[in-house]
Amino acid sequence: MDSTNCYLDMFAVMNDSDLEAARELALSLRDWLENDGCYPPDYSEEEVREYLGHVLRRTACVRV
Repeated sequence: MDSTNCYLDMFAVMNDSDLEAARELALSLRDWLENDGCYPPDYSEEEVREYLGHVLRRTACVRV
């Protein structure tokens, strides 16, 4: 997985209010990171975790 592209795509679809796509990307990125995947190199681990949490909370009621 390209964690940078996933992170940026997640940000873009959130801005477009596509909550279903945002949740799919967030879950994929979370799973990747939890299984020792690398964080996007241009972003801090804290920044990624914070935004990922935000997306997952905002999309909690969305079924994927």
